[in-house]
Amino acid sequence: MERRSRSYFQLIKPGITLSNTLTGIAGFFLAASIVAFTITALIGAVVGIALIIASACVFNNILDRDIDKRMKRTKKRDVASGAISVPKALVFGSVVGLVGFAVILLLTNVLTFTLGVIAFIWYVVVYGYAKRMTAMSTIIGGVAGALPPVAGYTALTGRVDAAAVILFFILFFWQMPHFYAIAMFRRSDYASAKLPVWSVKYGMKSAKKQILIFAIVYAIASGLLYVFGYTHIVYLVLSVALSAYWLHQGISFYKKVDDEKWARKMFGASLLVLLSMCLLIAVGGFLP
Repeated sequence: MERRSRSYFQLIKPGITLSNTLTGIAGFFLAASIVAFTITALIGAVVGIALIIASACVFNNILDRDIDKRMKRTKKRDVASGAISVPKALVFGSVVGLVGFAVILLLTNVLTFTLGVIAFIWYVVVYGYAKRMTAMSTIIGGVAGALPPVAGYTALTGRVDAAAVILFFILFFWQMPHFYAIAMFRRSDYASAKLPVWSVKYGMKSAKKQILIFAIVYAIASGLLYVFGYTHIVYLVLSVALSAYWLHQGISFYKKVDDEKWARKMFGASLLVLLSMCLLIAVGGFLP
C-alpha cells in the first residue's frame, strides 16, 4: 500500500507541482498588496492551482509513456513501466483535476477558472504535441508554465491588468534558461527519444547563447513591477541583485567548464532564482 501511494504521488510530478504552486502563491500575495485579502480566495488559489497542475502532470505521464520508455531518466516512471495502468492513471488524474477546477470555481472566480482551463489544455495538448515536432516547444510550453502566478493574482483581484501581464512574462522568461539548461545536460536522453529540443537540433553552443539572452530578458521583465508602480525600491534593488547573480554565474563559467557542467550550474542557479523571485514578488508590494 505504501509503495502504491508513493507511485501515485510521483505521477503528479511533485517538483513541478510545488514550484508552480509557489509562483501562484507569489502572485496572490502581490495582489494582496493591492486589494483586500481574503482567506477563502487564498485557499481556492493554492489548492486549486496545485490540483490542476497535478492533474496535468498525470495526463502528461500518460501521453508521454512511449517517450518515457526511450529515456534513461524516465523509463522507470510508473505509467511507462506499467506499475500503474493507463485506466487507473486516467481515473486518478481526472478526479484530481475535477476537484481542482471545482475549488477554483467555487472559491475564486470565473476568470481564474478560465486561466486554469487554458493552462491545462495548453500543457497537456498543445505542448504535448509541440515537444514532438519542434525545437520551439520550450517556448510554446512556457505559456502554460507562466499562467500559475497570473491565476494566483486574479484569484484575489478578479482582473487581468498590467501586474498580471508582467507576472506572466517574468515566469515565461525565467523558464527558458531553466529548461534549456535541462535539455543541455540531458541532451543524450532527448536525442534517444527523438525529441527536437534546442540543444539537440541546434547544438550546445547555441543553447548556451539562448540561455544568456533569456536570462537578460528575464532581468528586464522582473524590474517592470517596479517601473509600473506595483513594488518599491527595495524590491527593485533585490531583483537586480538576483538577476546579476544569475548572469554572473553564466558569464563567469562560460568558458571555464564544459557545456554540461555549465548547464548544471545554470540550472542550479535558476532554482535559487525561482525561490527568491517568488519571495520577492510576494512581499514586494509591502516593502518600502
